[in-house]
Amino acid sequence: RGVLAASASTTGLCTRTPRSIVVSMLNDTAAFNSTGVAEDQVTLVGLFNQLLALLFPIWPWEPFIVMPFALEILRAKRKTGLSVGFVTIFAAVFCLAHGVGFVQAIDTVFYGGSGICACALPGAPDDIDTKAMCNMMAIHIFLMLLMGVFFARIALSPSRRVPVGGLEAVYCSRAALFFVVGGVSQGIPYWAVTFQYPERFEEFMRADGFYSARGITPGAVEFVSPLVWIVYGLYSYGELMSLVDSAGNTANDKASVGGALPPMV
Repeated sequence: RGVLAASASTTGLCTRTPRSIVVSMLNDTAAFNSTGVAEDQVTLVGLFNQLLALLFPIWPWEPFIVMPFALEILRAKRKTGLSVGFVTIFAAVFCLAHGVGFVQAIDTVFYGGSGICACALPGAPDDIDTKAMCNMMAIHIFLMLLMGVFFARIALSPSRRVPVGGLEAVYCSRAALFFVVGGVSQGIPYWAVTFQYPERFEEFMRADGFYSARGITPGAVEFVSPLVWIVYGLYSYGELMSLVDSAGNTANDKASVGGALPPMV
């Protein structure tokens, strides 16, 4: 029945105004919240949220904490080119995958709906206000998509994906951008609800994660993972600045740094 309803609603799109189409696609979020699928029609918000409702409980947060350390091990083994390729391609694919939540983010920011929060917070306590968290999740989606487009353009260019020289500077610049922006955007939803309820911080950290609702993944894991990314991103930026200073000192002319180092991204 849902598929037929979706097909029926699609056939009339050509005769409606763009705004009416958008409103139609974004409404009935509340219906999805309570029933899983809107009774009278299937909306884009509902369809994408059904997909995300399957993904969030199995999303592996723990590997995100390990990722920066694994990349540093590769660098220590003089496999910086592999690190550059991984960060570039992973950032492009991972960030663009957030497009599954783009419609919900639009729903939240421009139409006041629950958006992605309809499915993304299965572990959140029932007695907390998640409005600020939902807004931050929308910002997270927008930031990740922008970064995905940026890295996708690099990944699709063979000459830029893994350049011939200056791999240390290239890696540090890309890692700094990806891990700082990615870490901040992943962290702001949790930070928002933590600032709202500071007295319940310990409770949130011990309870099942808001996103995964898994006992083996408490809130502390979901809270710490973005912080690890931010710290590593800042570390990578510091490494980049050291490389820039080193190149400048070698050339004895700060103006020549641009020639001493390849394009950083």
